[in-house]
Formats: sequence, C-alpha cells, structure tokens
Amino acid sequence: MALLLGATGIAIDRAHTVSLISAEQDQLRLQFFGLLGAIEWQDGTIDMGDRLKDPRFWQFRSGLYAQIRLRNGTPLWQSVSSETIPLPAPESTPRSGQELFSEASVDKEPFFVFQYHAIWETEDDREVPLLFSLYSSQSPLINERRKFQHQLSLWLGLVLTISLIVTALILYWGLRPLRELAIDLKLLERGDSTKLRPNYPRELQGITHNLNQLLDKERKQRERYRNTLADLAHSLKTPLAILKGSGAKDPATVEQIDRMDNIINYQLKRAVSSGKQNLSRRIQLRPLIERLCNTLAKVHRDKSPQFEITLDPSLLIAVDEQDAMEMFGNLLDNASKACTAAIAIHSHTIDGYTVICIDDDGPGISKEYREELLQRGSRGDQYGQGQGLGLAIVSDIIQSYDGEISFKDSRLGGVCAEIKLPR
Repeated sequence: MALLLGATGIAIDRAHTVSLISAEQDQLRLQFFGLLGAIEWQDGTIDMGDRLKDPRFWQFRSGLYAQIRLRNGTPLWQSVSSETIPLPAPESTPRSGQELFSEASVDKEPFFVFQYHAIWETEDDREVPLLFSLYSSQSPLINERRKFQHQLSLWLGLVLTISLIVTALILYWGLRPLRELAIDLKLLERGDSTKLRPNYPRELQGITHNLNQLLDKERKQRERYRNTLADLAHSLKTPLAILKGSGAKDPATVEQIDRMDNIINYQLKRAVSSGKQNLSRRIQLRPLIERLCNTLAKVHRDKSPQFEITLDPSLLIAVDEQDAMEMFGNLLDNASKACTAAIAIHSHTIDGYTVICIDDDGPGISKEYREELLQRGSRGDQYGQGQGLGLAIVSDIIQSYDGEISFKDSRLGGVCAEIKLPR
C-alpha cells in the first residue's frame, strides 16, 4: 500500500508539473502576441513606446524578459527588465512561422524560453525576419510545485495512515479465529485441554471438527490397545499359572515357564506404556505419589517406612497417569525394600527439566554397579521375589518421554533415584 500510494503521488506530481509547464507555455505565447501587437517599425528600428501592458517588462530583474533579434542574431530590441542581464543566445531557432519552447539558464537560474520566428512586412513591402525570444523564470513554478508536493505528501500520508489502521483492524478481526485456534492447539500440546472448542467460524469448522475426531479416535484406539493387552495378559497368565500348579517337576520345564512369565510381564508392560503424547493432559504429581506411598506403607507395614513428601502441590508432569503409576510405583517399591526407616521425595527444576528425586536411607549401591541397574534382568536388591525387570521398564517409560534416570548418593545415606522429565 505504501509503494502504491508512493507511485500514485509521483504520477500526480508529474501530471501537475506538466500542467504547470503547459500553462507557462500558454502564458508566454500570450505575452508574445502582446509583444507582437505593441511593435511599431520606424526607420529600420523597433519602437515599443509604453504599449506593453505587463509591468514586469519595465521592472528591473522582474523574471520576465523579452528580446527581438534579426535572423542573423543582431539585437533590435530588449526589455528594460533585462538590460543588465546577458541573455543567452538560443541553441536552436524555429523555422519561419513556428514557435519553440525550451529551457535555458539565465544568470545561473533556470528559465523557460519561448521563441517565435515571424516575418515582418515594412511599409515599403520589404520582408524582415524577426526572432522573438521571451524568458520567464522558473522560480514561481518551482515554489508552486514544492507547495503542491508538501500538501500531496501530507494527504497521501494521512490516507496511508488511515488505510493501515483500517487494514490492521480488519486483519486483527479477520484473523482472530486463527489466533484462537493456535492458542487451543497450544493448550492441547501442553495437555491443558483434550479437544478443540466447537464455536469456530464456518470456514474453520471443517478443520476443527476433523481434528477433534482424530483426537477422539486416537484416544479410543489407545484405550482399545490397553484393553486388548490386558485381556492378552490375563489369557496368558492363566495357562502359565495352571502349568506352574500342575506339579511340573522337570527343572528345565519350570525354568522355561518362569522365563515365559517374565517375558510376558516385561513386554506387556512396555506395550501398555503410552509414551510421550504431545496432545495428552498433564497430571498432578503429588496426589499420585501420596496414593502410592499410602499403599506401600501398608505393603511394608513390618518395616513402617516414613515417607517425607516435599513436592509442590501445583507441580504438573506431562506423563500418562498409568505410566506414572508404573514408573514411580517401581521406584518407590525399590526404595521401600532398600530403606531402613525413611524415604524422601522432592523435586526442583533445571534447564527446562523437572527433576524428581527419591532418596532412601538404606545401605546404598556401589557406583560401579549403578550403571547396570537399568539393564534387563539386573537386580539392585535381594529383598524378595523378582526378575530384575522393574527398573528396565521404568527406564523404557522415562526414555519414551525424552527423560533421563540416574542413581546418585542420597543425602539420607542410601541411593537417590533422580528422574529428569521435560517441563
């Protein structure tokens, strides 16, 4: 719009300048006819007398000058206004009966020059070729053009400002639904909502309706996968339990049955894990940890572990609730088995990550052995039954959410399990 108005301003200014120059040419033509009508030929010379009506011809350096010459360049008459000014000889002269309009520099200032080649008949029937030259200063035209350009710039600037304001308002109003859609998609990505609002304009309803259908279909499909896997787990566990209870005595058979049971547990838990879902709801961590601690306090009531929970009640994590139960349940259960009497759960943030720490006051684990804890089949305790799959499952879940897990020395004296999850 600015370029268009600028081009429009240039075109208008040029048209206005052409109009001014054309008017100046017409004015000089009228001055020529007035000059021609005031001539009297006497004894081979020109007498003007006081017949010139325009007073500028008689005013010193008025900006309007006139000169009459013979065709060979001999001056016959010059206006009083130009007596002290050397008028330049025209570079070219018109033919007989024609006029010529051009520009020249007079006393280092720009002037318009109007020339006319006339044939004057004297009383004795002689024909005398006369070259009329009128000089008009361009200063009034330049000043007029500057005033016009100033006014034109002001008006076009005002039009541009108003147009930009109106256009900005139209764009702001017209693109508001897209901004609202972007905000809703951001809320979906952060997990603060589960679907898009239905009250969008007609032009966007097709997109939002299809997105909501896609989200609903994905959620139902995930639930269907979980239900199917749960049914599969139940179907496989029952025959294995029967095989175990049928009195199989062969050690090799018992070992293979246990191995099948372990593989089923591990693979099913990995398959049920949702992994990172950019369009899933975030959950509050503290209530979930409190529920797990209450359950583990009953499971390990012979030890009566004391849980110190210093998590912010407003802390949210973008993890599926079932994955969080599996992940923190395994870690808290291991801490309950390893501790002597106390377990501390706390969190902090660093470099865009939420760090959750689970400390225990147990005997600890050597630094050399900590790297092996996350490998499948590796156990960090000898406190009960197990196949060393819990921490491997926890590691898989955390990695599926672009997180990290590591083991460090605990401030309570045992081991600290440190989980880093993207905020």
